[in-house]
Amino acid sequence: MSLLEIKNLSVRFQTAGGLFTAVDKVSLNINEGDVVSIVGESGSGKSVSMLALMGLLPWTAKVTADVLNFDGRNLLSISDKERRDIIGKEISMIFQEPMTSLNPCFTVGFQIKEALKTHLNMSRKERQERAEDLLNLVGIPEPRKRLRAFPHQMSGGMNQRVMIAMAISCNPRLLIADEPTTALDVTIQAQILELLLKLQE
Repeated sequence: MSLLEIKNLSVRFQTAGGLFTAVDKVSLNINEGDVVSIVGESGSGKSVSMLALMGLLPWTAKVTADVLNFDGRNLLSISDKERRDIIGKEISMIFQEPMTSLNPCFTVGFQIKEALKTHLNMSRKERQERAEDLLNLVGIPEPRKRLRAFPHQMSGGMNQRVMIAMAISCNPRLLIADEPTTALDVTIQAQILELLLKLQE
């Protein structure tokens, strides 16, 4: 059985001019351990497809599919509670822009530990230790100090590493990376891609 099975996924948005089709009948199978790249022009629906899978599209979106299963569970028919249990814990996503994805009002430590509190029910001490371990894992030096920093106090590359740390914090079975190197310089891009491949192994 595939970890992720998608058959004929379509996404349409209600607009003033009628329905706009953003994604038209996409099919995809992913097994555990697979690395899959989705390639296409800007605006071709790559991000929209993954946001549909995550359940993160606005109310104007209409998502249909013959099959949209994760580990045998139908993502279109599960309850909101079941979806909350899966998204962020078993399926996680690294977004394009860390500066718009991280909350500027909270430290990066708070944001990482909030995911651990929500999904893994860890104690405060366990969350602190896990957060430090995660920053070490993604190559951020002085993790205890960095956990107290706000996103604006860190570089774009550091913030993207924080996003990766958050995404892998609950050991997801499926990790979606939506152009995770877009805003970074070439050297940092290579480091981030190398890190993702190490994590996959």
